[in-house]
Amino acid sequence: MAKCDFPKSAKLTSKSDFEKVLKYKLCVKNSLMALYIAPNDSKRARLGISVNAKIAPASGRNKLKRLAREAFRLNKDKTTPGLDYLVIFSRMLSKKACCDIRKTALTSVEKSFIELADKGHKLFEKRRAKS
Repeated sequence: MAKCDFPKSAKLTSKSDFEKVLKYKLCVKNSLMALYIAPNDSKRARLGISVNAKIAPASGRNKLKRLAREAFRLNKDKTTPGLDYLVIFSRMLSKKACCDIRKTALTSVEKSFIELADKGHKLFEKRRAKS
């Protein structure tokens, strides 16, 4: 069984890291989140998470961030090493009641993350093949 940890080296921490991922402009979306993907210089996949304050109060935003980190951590073996992933939760969530956001399950976030990561990886390979 693979070790499932989430060290600081697996996180996008600086503003410049986030900007690099956004500048690469490779994005896949669904109703729950948008996933931006960009290559990095390290040999591991890294994750960044952004939740707009308009979506939910702090407790709801923190819940979404915890779920996204856990989904990434549990599926590290399915992600491509050398890529940065930036999860931005959809503003459509703001239309839900706050209690609905707090009830969001790990399985739904994990399923969304895996689907978007697969789509994004395919788009990344197409883009790399063109250049």
